[in-house]
Amino acid sequence: MLNTNDERVGLMLPPRLLRGPDKLSGEPGAQIAAAECCRAIINHASAAQVCLFAPDGETKGFQNDLDFLAETQERFNPRIQIEPLASLQQALCSGRFSALHSFGGSLDGLAYARSTTRQMFPITCMQYGFSFPGQLADLVMRMLLVPTQEFDSLICATQIAKNATLNIIARLQEELERRYQVAPSSQFQINVIPHGVSVDVFKPRDRQEMRYQLELPLHPTIILYTGRIDPFSKSDLIPLLMAFQKIVSKHGDKVFLVLAGPIWERYKSKLDSALEEYGLSGHVVMRSNIPRGSVPLYYSAADIFVSLSDTLQENFGLTPVEAMASGLPVVVSDWAGYKETVIHDKTGFKVPTVWADCNDDLWPLSPFCDWTVDHFYVGQSIAIDVEATANHLDVLVSNEALRLEMGANARQHVLDNFTWERCAGMFWSLWRELAEMPAPQPPSPPSEFLRPRYFQDFGGFVTGCAEGTAKLEVTARGLRVCAGKEKLIMVDEPRRLLQEPLVRKILRFARFVRSVRFPIAMQDLETMFAQKHRTTPAVVRRHIMWMMKYDLLRVQHK
Repeated sequence: MLNTNDERVGLMLPPRLLRGPDKLSGEPGAQIAAAECCRAIINHASAAQVCLFAPDGETKGFQNDLDFLAETQERFNPRIQIEPLASLQQALCSGRFSALHSFGGSLDGLAYARSTTRQMFPITCMQYGFSFPGQLADLVMRMLLVPTQEFDSLICATQIAKNATLNIIARLQEELERRYQVAPSSQFQINVIPHGVSVDVFKPRDRQEMRYQLELPLHPTIILYTGRIDPFSKSDLIPLLMAFQKIVSKHGDKVFLVLAGPIWERYKSKLDSALEEYGLSGHVVMRSNIPRGSVPLYYSAADIFVSLSDTLQENFGLTPVEAMASGLPVVVSDWAGYKETVIHDKTGFKVPTVWADCNDDLWPLSPFCDWTVDHFYVGQSIAIDVEATANHLDVLVSNEALRLEMGANARQHVLDNFTWERCAGMFWSLWRELAEMPAPQPPSPPSEFLRPRYFQDFGGFVTGCAEGTAKLEVTARGLRVCAGKEKLIMVDEPRRLLQEPLVRKILRFARFVRSVRFPIAMQDLETMFAQKHRTTPAVVRRHIMWMMKYDLLRVQHK
């Protein structure tokens, strides 16, 4: 707890402070992180150091949350009060604030609030991603019209999220200068503060007791996935099932996969079809409608955690950190925030991912579509190595001693780096550092612009990018699909941008190329099929990447 009384930070409260244990799991990680981060900051401050602002009409509900926390948590300060948002300007005019922070809001709103006063103090907000198409317009507005300063800060949860944000800002700045000869005058820092997890909640427990309580098999090695089961808002699990099929073929009834989280009903039928096709029906269970309070028990019941995320939302990724805090080794896609939270070969394994620039035809309709549609198509073009996933899982399934060693390493890794106490301390350190900077003069106001470029902005999320000169070959699974010995399973998608006839034609051609032992480069395949089907190379490339994702094609090893 801080000892000084000259620091006072205004906190714009997130939508909620408490999450009831009976509430169903599956809410976005950003909401979870915002609520727990806010509580942690309050926990590690004196009553004089924070002033909480709640939307008008909601102060009583938030006050009830604070009263409950004061009764149930030893360190929580009962004297902390909540002010209605209507009192914000008056409070800021008092000159008592060293910073104003928003959990998931935006710098423009905070800057506007500051501009209504004669005071100059840092403003900060936590950034949970600019991958939603509509946010590009907001970002341009912020850059041009909002008087942010050098001592203001946009806070990202990982360095890779910061890099993606810088990619977007640099691209928009360049376009503004080229098209309108406008140089954005707004300035702010971008800092990195990781999320945390509650290590007293996510912790190792008696595994057999948890399995008995959750009615899970007592003896097999359990591999666990937790999170939304939806390729539009989270990740596509069919490649995971393909990898798990290889594990079952070797280990049989000694392994069991649990998919725990809310399931999109239309996707469930696809998963059921995949389970039947791959002979996994008796080896996999899907659990939805899980109370949030039961999620830690699932981690404690499992032996291994797996998540092959392919969503642009994964700026951090709470579930692998929760799993590591619970003492589990993890197998995750080498993608986005997972790249920074998991240590390969120490706390688990990271599975290589590959992407290519093939989503440019999404942008014309982006302003009119649900953001999940864009994210779905992007996710379908992220190829995750099925063979490597199976190999990593096999190593852990086969070696209990390694599982225990990596699980212990994972728990310690979280204790050292991802506790909410450490996170709160980093916030207070940043606010002190910003407050010590000279107060600048506000800049003159500026103008506006829009367009997503997913590959250009987020290309650093993957292990490597698919090169046009890469030689492609059909896989054993691709040959089985060609021969009609295995179904081609494709997720229903709203804009029909992934065409089964084109996939089959590419697959048959790849089989022919294999038969004549004449490898073909990815760029040649794109050109050939683009001309033949009157489409673009990027569209063909998306289909090729999807086929790599679904283990139908692969890059030929040298």
